[in-house]
This record gives sequence, C-alpha cells and structure tokens, in this order.
Amino acid sequence: MTSSTPAQSDGAQQTSASEVQPRTDAPNPYLIEPHHEPSAARLGVQEIPVDECWRLLESVGLGRLAIVAADGRPDVFPMNFLVYDGSVVIRTAPGGKLQALHSKPAVAFEVDGSDVWRHWSVVIRGDIVRMDADELIEASGALELFSWSPTAKHNFLRLKPDSISGRRFRKRGPTAAGEVEREATGAGEDEQARLHDEKPSPIPHYAPLE
Repeated sequence: MTSSTPAQSDGAQQTSASEVQPRTDAPNPYLIEPHHEPSAARLGVQEIPVDECWRLLESVGLGRLAIVAADGRPDVFPMNFLVYDGSVVIRTAPGGKLQALHSKPAVAFEVDGSDVWRHWSVVIRGDIVRMDADELIEASGALELFSWSPTAKHNFLRLKPDSISGRRFRKRGPTAAGEVEREATGAGEDEQARLHDEKPSPIPHYAPLE
C-alpha cells in the first residue's frame, strides 16, 4: 500500500526555518533611549542647611560612629552623644575601638530621625580627638552624658567636623501617602483634631422584610 502526500493548497509553499527572514521593522534594543529616573528633588528629597543639621543633632541622643578598625576593615558603633561648641562629644571604654581611633582618627558619624511626614539623616565627617583637659570635659557636659551601654566609659572623645550634610525625604507607604496628602491639602493639626473629635455618622437601621 502506497501512502500519498497531501496536496498543497493553491499558491501555498512550505518554507524551511533557514529561509525565515529576520524582521527589519523591530527597534534595535541597543539604540533605545534609556529610561530616565526622576531626580531626587522631584522625588521630594531636600538638602538640609547646616544650621538646621545642628538643630536636628541636638534633638536626638543616639548616632552611629563609622571607623576603620585595627584590621583595616570598616566598623560601626551606636553611640550616645551630645553637641558642644560645634562638635560632637562621645564617651567610650578602653578597647579596640579606642585603639583604632588613636591610629586612624578620620571617622563619619550619622544621625537620623523623622517627623510626621518626613525622614531625615545628617552625616558628619572629620577627625576625632581625645579630650584630656578636665576643664573642657566639665564644660562640655560629657560627665553627665548617659550611655545606654552598662559598661564604664571614662574616655571622652570629641569629633570636630570637616563637613556636615543632611537630607530630608518623604515617608513612603499608604499611611505616609495619606499624611503627605493632608499636608498638601492644608489639613493641619487643627483639622486632624476636629476630625478626631467629630462623632461618626450613625449606621441606618431598616425594618426586616416580611
């Protein structure tokens, strides 16, 4: 029995994969203009003036000290601090951190916080020096500086800034979006208090269907 080959329809021709021609109308992906992200300013990121950076530093008491450790690797320590005469004062215990600061005094110190609508961050860069004069230690208020860590800390250090910078940016998320919207529409604290004190509308009740 001889098998028969189905007849091709009029004008139809079979084409092999090697004969398929590439599209010439598709855009070259290497020539497409890259997508430009919106600038930081358009996203609500604001540079904080220096005087306000100091005011924000004075409003908190905990920061993060970034140093170069004795082994040459970076390290970060949470530190309680206070602001005195254009500098940051901290106290620490003897150990590797103090030894590393003696040989590599260049550090960075970061503090952050938030208000109702925005987060903020302030970074100080400079050299840290040991405070040895009793008069300076007493005048700075370092003796009353409270540390969260229970270990005894009788070494007082002072960070003299070479630079200070800060940024503020809007909170993100559904709750923060609502807060930003209230700020934009002028719904301030008085309006929020009024809405808080306002009694809710009663839920209507209807007779059951018979």
